[in-house]
Amino acid sequence: MGELHAVGVADDLAGRIRDAERDLLTSAVRQDARRLRELIHPDFTEIGRSGRLWTRSDLLVELLEEATRDTPHTDEWVIQRLDVDTVLVTYRLIAGTRISRHSSVWATSGDALALRFHQGTEQSAADARP
Repeated sequence: MGELHAVGVADDLAGRIRDAERDLLTSAVRQDARRLRELIHPDFTEIGRSGRLWTRSDLLVELLEEATRDTPHTDEWVIQRLDVDTVLVTYRLIAGTRISRHSSVWATSGDALALRFHQGTEQSAADARP
């Protein structure tokens, strides 16, 4: 599922964050209201690939109504500490012929992990690395 480069983040925490981020790409988690509420921060926002601004409530409705789909492939994971309780995650996502770059900000207070911000940007085929 792609390599992981951690900067200033313990390997176990980096792995937990990557697992949580990948869980959010699966239909099983996207259709599980309880798990989504655990993973998505109450003040969550997202700028989607289309440029649309999403709130937590928008996202919960959309994901819970989403049809079951294949889980996309991910790679090029970088997880780096921004401050004591905040981590930046970047990775590449491949879904069929679509390739996009993603960035997320995770709150990491105590044992809890919560996705605070996410942005996806479509990558043109000409710019895609093999």
